[in-house]
Amino acid sequence: MKNLLSLLFFASLASQSLQAQDAPVDWQTLASEFAQDAAAAEAKYQGKMITVAGPVSSIAQGDMTTDEVSLAVVLSAANGPGPDVKCLFQSADLPVNTEFNLPDDGSEVLLLKRDPAGNVISSQPFVQTGQQVTVSGSFLSYDAGDIVIQHCRMTGPASE
Repeated sequence: MKNLLSLLFFASLASQSLQAQDAPVDWQTLASEFAQDAAAAEAKYQGKMITVAGPVSSIAQGDMTTDEVSLAVVLSAANGPGPDVKCLFQSADLPVNTEFNLPDDGSEVLLLKRDPAGNVISSQPFVQTGQQVTVSGSFLSYDAGDIVIQHCRMTGPASE
């Protein structure tokens, strides 16, 4: 009985820990942590999943941070504190025959679905600048003043 209670207690703690990691943190809070003490913030988030909410300030195809083809969605604001949060969406994480399409103006990204012959069979909006988003991914690094999160996925709009 004692072992069962111990097991239930530890399972409860693990569940609470996972829930706490999944709770979205505002991008400004995350940026402030890194601006105040980058080493402590890196130690806190290293190897962990992060869910962050904020406004999309820019979008770029590709990124030099990883070797994989990616889409970089940056969360920040003109008057924001410290570093930006760079969310990398890797093409390898998309379903088969699906790809990102970033028009030349860089203001939005479309998600294209292709048939096996390569023809576009559907197109839907993925993200646009100015949009409030909530993104989950794994912390990669604090690189060149950016908080980099990789293997990202949209988890919903940010609460306003």
